[in-house]
Amino acid sequence: MPYTLGIDVGASRAAAAITRLDGPHRGAPHPVSPVSADPGPFVGRIGDDVPIVLGNRQHNAHELMATGIDRIVEQVAAHHGDRPVRVTVTHPPTWGPYRIDLLREALSRVGLGDSALVPEPVAAAVAAASRHRIDGPAPIAVYDLGGTSVTATLLRPANGGFEIIGRSETAEHPAGADFDDELVALVTAGRPDPGAAWDDLAKLRQECVQAKHTLSVAPEVVVPPLQVRVTRAEFEELIRPLLHQGVDVLLRALTGAGLTPDRLGGVVLVGGSARIPLVRQVLGERLRRPVLVDGAPEATVAAGAALLASRSLPEPVNPIAETVVMAKITDETVVLFPLDDPDFVDEGPAVEEPPARPPVETEPPDLVPAKPALAAAGPRGRRRRRKASKRGLIIGIVTLLLVLACAYLVLQYFTTPIGGGL
Repeated sequence: MPYTLGIDVGASRAAAAITRLDGPHRGAPHPVSPVSADPGPFVGRIGDDVPIVLGNRQHNAHELMATGIDRIVEQVAAHHGDRPVRVTVTHPPTWGPYRIDLLREALSRVGLGDSALVPEPVAAAVAAASRHRIDGPAPIAVYDLGGTSVTATLLRPANGGFEIIGRSETAEHPAGADFDDELVALVTAGRPDPGAAWDDLAKLRQECVQAKHTLSVAPEVVVPPLQVRVTRAEFEELIRPLLHQGVDVLLRALTGAGLTPDRLGGVVLVGGSARIPLVRQVLGERLRRPVLVDGAPEATVAAGAALLASRSLPEPVNPIAETVVMAKITDETVVLFPLDDPDFVDEGPAVEEPPARPPVETEPPDLVPAKPALAAAGPRGRRRRRKASKRGLIIGIVTLLLVLACAYLVLQYFTTPIGGGL
């Protein structure tokens, strides 16, 4: 089945989602996970004139990013059996035309020149509007809490979609990496150098990242290899001050746009760290506005991109049944063929026009008024009717006499005494 593909290349990870095309009905987008190709490390280097050295070769960041996006397309195509009908790639809202054009040209060189590029907050808002009720023309905020930064963007509904208001505010802190640092510090507090128990400190950090995800759905977790027990309450106490710093970033975006929190229709929460329940709680407490978050917030932007890709396609037209013509009726097999078939060759005799029918000439019949039936009978008919009347009268008199005779006999039978009398 044909599908569209949305790709969100974040600084810490890439996400992809597809939307299947089911006739006139577009299916709901769903994430494609995991994505092995990750061009995320090159996002921050787009537009940088300093090349990136890989092996013995120098590369531009936009070329490496385009190559990574192409590998994601190939990976998804291998899984679904065919390449997507349309691809939409998201980019940070802080990008200007220069960096957008660099990536577009690089995508064209890898065969993805027809891909659309849209800002990440726009895709996030489209995805949220497809799953949540967003009423009226009130602006909304997209709060993207990623692995290496936090970005706040204001948008308003426009032309069936959304457009950005003012300028996005972004900061390196807080971010998901900061939460990981806090958890590593908690696990290793008062203990020997983790390198003595674990040869690679990076592996311990990865265990803490996994523990962070687990604490989003569980009240506690044990972090290997030190087997340290951490509760959600302990973790939330560590990151609460950082979350308030993140809300300040959103408030700066509101101030720059001349808005106040009460003007917002809601806050769309996206990013990998958006799974942490306390993030939604702090945003709601500070802004007093509804916070909208999906079950997989790390894929919300990609899902919106897949939706935008499907909406960019022309609406399918229901096919009209082909008109067929029956050839001239003969003793041979009748051939049915479509009128719009360019390859059809009619080798049979041409269908001749039927000869014109000659005009039919006729004269209207003479309409003579009918004579009355009695007049048409004549004297002989009157004599027959008189004889029939006499016969009927005689039969009636005879029948009456017979009835009277029978009545007299019955009366005599019932009035005469039996055996006589004295």
